[in-house]
Amino acid sequence: MKVTVLNPEFARKGVWFFEQPEFFEYEGEEVKVKWANPDELALSTGNPEFPFRIIQRKRIVKIDGKTVKPAEAKVVTKVIKGSKGNEYVVTGSNGKWNCTCPGFQFRKSCKHTAEAMI
Repeated sequence: MKVTVLNPEFARKGVWFFEQPEFFEYEGEEVKVKWANPDELALSTGNPEFPFRIIQRKRIVKIDGKTVKPAEAKVVTKVIKGSKGNEYVVTGSNGKWNCTCPGFQFRKSCKHTAEAMI
């Protein structure tokens, strides 16, 4: 698969001493890795020291020469009642969840996000 990706540094003109390309092209096979988020694509590189690269799906503009539209992120917001009666706001988008409870602020995970995913 050949993937054309928008270069995020292209818009930052004047920051670099050399001109940045608008797009990068990568070639490889899609691989499944457990730490890639649903909004990311893991692509093999053929290099054993750097076996794959993670690409944000929103930056992909072409796959195998065909133009693709970036998928709009669907944001889910739920109010979850805690064990002591407090209400917490849980938001999720593209597999990433946030909660307003103190436990999530400390650990980056909590039972409220698990409940919201159901």
